[in-house]
Amino acid sequence: MRENMKRFSKRQREILTAISASDTPITGNVLSLMLDISLRLVQSEIASINRIFPVIHSSNKGYRIASDAWKSLTLDTPKMASDDNISHSILKKLIFSKSPYQIDEFAEELFISRSTLEKHLKSFQGILGKFHLRLGRENTYIQINGSELDKRRLIKSLLFDEINPAFNSIDNLSTYFPEMDVDKIKSILANSIHKYNYFVDSTYYNNILINVLIALYRVRSDNYIDASPDSQIRQDSDEYKIAKEIYGQYANHCHIKPEDNDIIALSSILEGQIKPIDSKGADMISQDILPEQFISDINDILRNIFNYYMLDIDYSDYLYNFALHIDGMIKRAKNTQSVENEILNTIKRNCPFIYDVSVSVAQRIHKRFHVEIADSEIGFISIHLGYLIEAACNTDDKVSVLLLCDSYHHIYETLEKKLKENFSDMINISAFRDTDAKAVINTSSDLIITTKPLNTIGRKNLVISPFYTMMDHINITNAINGCAEEKKRTHYNKLLSSLFDENLFFRQDGFRGKEEVIRFLGKKIIEFGLANEGFTESVLQREHLSSTCFFDTFAIPHAIDMDAKRTMFCVLTSQKGILWDGHNIHIVLMIAVQQSDRKKFMELYNGVVRTLGDPKKVQKLVLADNLIDFVSQFIN
Repeated sequence: MRENMKRFSKRQREILTAISASDTPITGNVLSLMLDISLRLVQSEIASINRIFPVIHSSNKGYRIASDAWKSLTLDTPKMASDDNISHSILKKLIFSKSPYQIDEFAEELFISRSTLEKHLKSFQGILGKFHLRLGRENTYIQINGSELDKRRLIKSLLFDEINPAFNSIDNLSTYFPEMDVDKIKSILANSIHKYNYFVDSTYYNNILINVLIALYRVRSDNYIDASPDSQIRQDSDEYKIAKEIYGQYANHCHIKPEDNDIIALSSILEGQIKPIDSKGADMISQDILPEQFISDINDILRNIFNYYMLDIDYSDYLYNFALHIDGMIKRAKNTQSVENEILNTIKRNCPFIYDVSVSVAQRIHKRFHVEIADSEIGFISIHLGYLIEAACNTDDKVSVLLLCDSYHHIYETLEKKLKENFSDMINISAFRDTDAKAVINTSSDLIITTKPLNTIGRKNLVISPFYTMMDHINITNAINGCAEEKKRTHYNKLLSSLFDENLFFRQDGFRGKEEVIRFLGKKIIEFGLANEGFTESVLQREHLSSTCFFDTFAIPHAIDMDAKRTMFCVLTSQKGILWDGHNIHIVLMIAVQQSDRKKFMELYNGVVRTLGDPKKVQKLVLADNLIDFVSQFIN
């Protein structure tokens, strides 16, 4: 008879899940850190688990799951819905319902008790408030009350939460709108937009489609927008004409009577997400729709930001397209129509410096045009700027290669030519014939490539054939990449190790949230003499623009203005964790950056995020007793 996971408490199930997810034995200290409980409680709970069913093995390396026992625990065990999934389902049913729910009947429909339903309903206050909605009760009946426009925004949020993980394929949208022909609406959308010589960039298509589906679904359910939307859309605008066309074409298939408010609301969604087709060809962007002053303003913002970060970038050929994107973004922001960006977190995690430059651009746009820029929009700015920044940040710190080979039968010339053809962007090459072997002693290099075995002490060398075979190419590639990584690591570690001080290292628990931590560390940096009084407020402003929390594990708060007297880190580790934007993180690395080190900031920022992206590294750092141990673990 198989055991059932329900026999374990919630905490015991969390322990089992954590151990089973690890490929290697996991220590009690790590479990304690992961689950925010004491080591003694971890040990006690594991003993209780094994009394119920002996599934956890213990050794001096840590805990691991007995695979056969684990299978018998999990096989045929019903998958229980999480609280989040139940809440999501309740909200969706309430907002999609055409009439109020009787609370007892609703609980029965959901297969939960009334008390459980009440608990979920109570938790909705925050999310409903975010959309200016409220839960209405009349006797034993419940429904969501508020404006129709706000209800549509909540529906969109719920759908994006559910669809986003598989958003490249939106065929399952029909399950949310069962009475609607999604393919027909796609056709109506395309025809209406092209009728007025516009097109939809693929980036925005899914967002527009979902908004159109929601609008048509609500109207066919007799839910019309009751108040005039806060929009500057004119009735003679192309967006208004397209929105009216969409409703008109759909009216041929379903009896609807949209009001002017509905058309204006749909127009606002289209604004900033459709682009005019150029007369030169289909889906080409027209070059004559932006005023010169606007382009000049965007040029000033880019020039100032790139100069600030000491980036030498020629963006002249790219300026108009970027300005066109910003024009659309401003329109979306004014209509509170942000576009979901699936790769936002990927950019933020893998290209943190590019993302930070984009945050600075967003801040300048906010100041110049008085609009709030959403996180997802910063992600799109990152995509537009990323290629330019990446090209500008490629350093000239190439691997120095010394080629030493025979001159017989043009071997020397052939190998030198092959190396330059294949690796010119990665290496600086010095070539010597083997008769000049003594020159090797006096020539500095990261790697020696030779056709004959060479006795050198403390210098990397690679022996290849005179024929430059495929295997030679692979070995050379690996050797060059290895040298490049080692050079980068050595340089980074040397740079990093000089940026810590024991007076700026803290191991403390008990902080209530990120603002308290930022003020604590900012005060320490100011008291240490690294920055002036406005430093902490500048850090808080940067954090307000976009969270500096990464991987839900650590944060790297820093000021908008890089004007510190010295570049240094101020470190806080917390075993219990700190609540930071809904995530319980354990490491905060606040960085103060000197003006002359602005270009180094890219290397530091990217390097720290890359280093702390390893969960095991984070666990070791949190357990470090002192700064020496912390830095040693960090650069190891």
